[in-house]
Amino acid sequence: MDADKRFAKALEAAKDALQHLSMSLDFGCLDCTHIDRLLGRVVDLPTEGNQRNSRRNLLVIRQWMITEGPGVVLLEVLGQLYWRLGELNSKQFEKFKTTLQQQQPYLSLIQDAGAVALVIQRIRNIQRSKADACQDFLCELSDLSGMSVDSPMTEMDVLITNPSSPFTPQSTHSQDSNSSQESESTSLIKYVPSSTTWGGDMEQILTDFYINGICPGRTVARQSNTYISLLRTAKTCLSTRYALLSLAASYISEHLPGQKETYNQAELYYSTQALKALAAQINNKENPDGALATSMLLMHHGAINQEYSSICWSCHANIFDAIPSEFIDQHSGPALFIRTQFVLARTAQSSHKLQSAQIRSFETKNWLEGVPTTEALQVCGTLGFAPQLLFFISSITSLAMNPNTPSKAVYAQLQETQLQNLKQWTAELQGPEQDVLLATAESFRLAALIYLRCRLYGLTRFHPSVIELSDALHAVLHSLPVKGALYTATYPVWPVFIAAVTANSDKRDCLYQRVVPIREGDKNTLSAVLKRVSGIRTWLANQDASCQRRHGWWDEMLSPSSSTMALGVNMLCLG
Repeated sequence: MDADKRFAKALEAAKDALQHLSMSLDFGCLDCTHIDRLLGRVVDLPTEGNQRNSRRNLLVIRQWMITEGPGVVLLEVLGQLYWRLGELNSKQFEKFKTTLQQQQPYLSLIQDAGAVALVIQRIRNIQRSKADACQDFLCELSDLSGMSVDSPMTEMDVLITNPSSPFTPQSTHSQDSNSSQESESTSLIKYVPSSTTWGGDMEQILTDFYINGICPGRTVARQSNTYISLLRTAKTCLSTRYALLSLAASYISEHLPGQKETYNQAELYYSTQALKALAAQINNKENPDGALATSMLLMHHGAINQEYSSICWSCHANIFDAIPSEFIDQHSGPALFIRTQFVLARTAQSSHKLQSAQIRSFETKNWLEGVPTTEALQVCGTLGFAPQLLFFISSITSLAMNPNTPSKAVYAQLQETQLQNLKQWTAELQGPEQDVLLATAESFRLAALIYLRCRLYGLTRFHPSVIELSDALHAVLHSLPVKGALYTATYPVWPVFIAAVTANSDKRDCLYQRVVPIREGDKNTLSAVLKRVSGIRTWLANQDASCQRRHGWWDEMLSPSSSTMALGVNMLCLG
């Protein structure tokens, strides 16, 4: 094949890849088989003499990623481009790049923050796979030699959260970065560069931190991450961009104490701008999807800073009433996130409180209607459990707050049977991420069963069936990571709450001890939840162990008189 044909074929392969990428609304849903294969070779270049040509070609790809941006490697999504580029000489390759640089789809790809985030995520995945393989091999050797092999958790955490790729947005090779790296290995924030390595404008700093520090810590799922998809929304929605920057500033200020005041000011500025832009957006009836995304980020921001704010995080759910329902995608990631926070928070409110509360429009609609059963049972990567399970939890609370509902007992028994038979699934590939995600989903299912039996049937924590379920729930919770790469924001806070109020003091203390790394880590909602449970310890200890059924005890437990701590007026965030 002559040079012109080789060039034409390479360009055709690139155009096919760009067309394929343009059909996907979320890079997280891509099949990364070919991408991972190429990245694995780019990261770990061949060293054998007979692979000199391969090494040379891979170095070209590596340099291309460094100069143009890591997103260029996504052009290998169809598995057609790399070997065609290997047929080009240096002049043809430069002509190839120049041609692509004149095409908008290519420029959009290399400038897309989501593409950058995906590539960095895949490199980290490759790092972990190689380290796991080494550890397995060391274990095999230890079986033969009798030598002990230490757990790789600490080293693995540092490896995964400290990317060494030369195109990582900021390097971490400064002398004072050790403290940041140490916090990464135990917290939700997976990457915090040293303050001495950060330069440039504030928005770029915060965007890089959001991509590399916040997004990887939102979910253990590799196939989907709502927070990554919001980067694309932020490109066209000003309020979402400001909300994203404000959230990043809120987190980063905790990791860079020397610049805390600067980032606190940035947080206040961007949150104010986000609210102004959102108000204008709603008045002008513009970009409802963007408005929903903004409200999700502001709700997240409010939940983790509840202690310092008199405004409840729940106020941002008003977006559902501000936008006509026909313009809202009820099944989008942001909509599901907001709804989940409310559904779970309602379980920690008494029936009296619920009956006098403002019930928002989205809480009364059958939002799951029309969703295929398979899709409804798929575990949401950002939440850690399936939408169908969320619907059941909401229905249980609804029955509890309406005690005169006809056939209430029949509905309760039907829901219990459905919960017992509920089979959640995930599209995640087999591996530790899938194991954690499924275990998390199972903890929510067990917690929902306990919640139903306690709140609707009046079974107390001394009832054998509740004890059995509670023991199973505690076992799952103790199996989930509380630090390291596999610990993310999908950690099941609501099941911890359910487990804590239905266990004896010894099991509760063990659970508290288990989550110490979370309580001492980054901003989260678990600390407030445990504080709430601590307030009713005395009430729990005074319950009659011989009483296995007492209707209304759940409401009594949640009343202000049962707590030694003032409850305040804000809702308890259990998500």
